[in-house]
Amino acid sequence: MTYIQGTRLIKVYSPLGPDVLLFHDMTGRERLGGLFSYELDLLSTAGSLNPDQLLGDRLDVALTLPDDSVRYFNGVVCRFAQLGATEDERRTLVHYRVTLRPWLWLLTRTANCRIFQKKTAPDIIVKVFRDHGFTDFEARLTRTYPLRDYCVQYRESDFNFVSRLMEEEGLYYFFEHTRGKHTLILADAAAAHPKMPGYESIPYFEPNNSVRRERDHLYAWSFARAIQPGRYVLTDDPGNGSWTCSSVRRAGRLARRDAAAG
Repeated sequence: MTYIQGTRLIKVYSPLGPDVLLFHDMTGRERLGGLFSYELDLLSTAGSLNPDQLLGDRLDVALTLPDDSVRYFNGVVCRFAQLGATEDERRTLVHYRVTLRPWLWLLTRTANCRIFQKKTAPDIIVKVFRDHGFTDFEARLTRTYPLRDYCVQYRESDFNFVSRLMEEEGLYYFFEHTRGKHTLILADAAAAHPKMPGYESIPYFEPNNSVRRERDHLYAWSFARAIQPGRYVLTDDPGNGSWTCSSVRRAGRLARRDAAAG
């Protein structure tokens, strides 16, 4: 028996073809300035899929929303597993589990030693991306950044290196998903985030197992603040004891908000 996705509300598109893998379940985690992770449980009538046909390639999950628009979840297949099969007198369905990560995750698998001269932090970050052949990124920056006389990467993974530069300059990133790709957005302000059509405002409902909500909503929200240093001093002693260099830097105000959606 052949299964087709047809009018399913959630579809899977992979290099294997439109109907080889069928959606069963997905668990995902994403955050600002972090690598998303989507774990998919998929079904197939094919019992001998070759992982090499998927690993390192892109896969899409297409979710049809109530207004018939489609939200895509796109990522690089970094893990593929066969979990077993269920069967009855009519069919056998094989269970597979696939883990999707962003292309930026691939930079955790590389390391380098090099020196950059006369470049800003965003320039260095972009060069690292391009050196790996990645072009699915966009800078939406509101500030100008100083040239660095030099910047050293020493035995760091490329991911840790660009993450360190972002942290030093107050940069972060997030991803926008479309059919066939996900784009990294490099940002330094809330203006980088466009309003999502249909989600300009999102209702909040307390968790209630006796009520079935028919619309997307927030069900948990937490807010936290913490004490931090007002400023700190960096001091350098060249070794002769006759003079020192110091610079004073001020820390900004930080807060954290966590939300969960349903």
